Amino acid sequence: MSRPTEYAQWLDRLQLPCVSANGRHVLRLLIKSGCISQAAIVRHSDFSQPTVVRLMQSFLKEGMVVLSSRAAEGPGNPSANVTLNPDYTFSFGIAMLGDVLSLVLMDFIGRVRGVRSAAMPDMSRQAVLDKLVQFKSELLHEVPQATRLAGIGLGISGFFVNQGGMINPPQSLKDWALVDIEPIIEEAMRLPVMLDNDATAAAIGESLFGIGRNSANFAYLHLTNGFGGGIIVNGQPFRGHHGNAGEFGGVWALANADYPNLDLLRACVAEQGHVFATVEDMVQVIDAGWPGVDRWLEQAVQPFSMLAGLLTSIIDPEIIVLGGRLPPSIGTALLERLVIPSPGSRWGQFPPQPRLVLAQVDEHAVAIGAAAMPMQRLFFG
Repeated sequence: MSRPTEYAQWLDRLQLPCVSANGRHVLRLLIKSGCISQAAIVRHSDFSQPTVVRLMQSFLKEGMVVLSSRAAEGPGNPSANVTLNPDYTFSFGIAMLGDVLSLVLMDFIGRVRGVRSAAMPDMSRQAVLDKLVQFKSELLHEVPQATRLAGIGLGISGFFVNQGGMINPPQSLKDWALVDIEPIIEEAMRLPVMLDNDATAAAIGESLFGIGRNSANFAYLHLTNGFGGGIIVNGQPFRGHHGNAGEFGGVWALANADYPNLDLLRACVAEQGHVFATVEDMVQVIDAGWPGVDRWLEQAVQPFSMLAGLLTSIIDPEIIVLGGRLPPSIGTALLERLVIPSPGSRWGQFPPQPRLVLAQVDEHAVAIGAAAMPMQRLFFG
């Protein structure tokens, strides 16, 4: 939830075009399909053929799209296939979590072109800024095509305390508490910054590059040192009045239920002799077969099942996605154990239930989703 930024000022600063609502709709079709014919764009958008042709001409002139081999789709001239130009523009995504800092460089088709990540026992302001500037320099040297940048998205652990850019983060990020974060990052990185909490950023990434390619409505469970989530409605993040929609961990606190996050998993495996200094160190090597994991799964089943039942009754998602930093083998083992409770049947019918699935975007989901935020704001939203 970024502080209000004048759209035109951002475009002028980055020397990017202003895309119309119709143009954004077509660009969304392109990024989700990868490659689509002009005839198919007409069918899926309900726009007239002249409108689509005009949009394609403007996109070609700007360098946003590439026309490829033509495909016959019935009577008349074959229709050109259209793809986004991956090198048209790039964006950075920052993940600032309790014990790790990551930066990704993403191109216009959502492909990650470079990643830098480091475990950070010291998440003080200066340490983070120094590392980000270093990461940025390395990635731009590594990807010389990234000459036009659309800005930076930042996903940070914590909840918003107002409708601006102030976050109340965990203790490990205390140097970032209750300050206006965006201008601090902007000054160091020399690019416009959009801020959201880490779970919503991860949900945005999943909506564009994962489950959201085929589902417009889902709840995203973000499992990390703490626990949060995000809600995607009609392909867009639902943030709520203060920006804190999806703070699902609060449900467990109110219910006095166990809080099965990755810190608890680290404690469970430590009891079996595998001691890790940070969650980041643990998730790089652990899998479902490790001693201590079964104990964590036993403690996680009831609260996750309860949460899935509440989400089913309250927001009726098509899918509930289990994501965050949980290793896939452990995530699969947890999903196999979950049973969504039902409030009961009427006339022999139970309410429909969502599917439970693993996230498709990888362990850098927060940074990937954060990188997608300026792209979504400028082109695909």
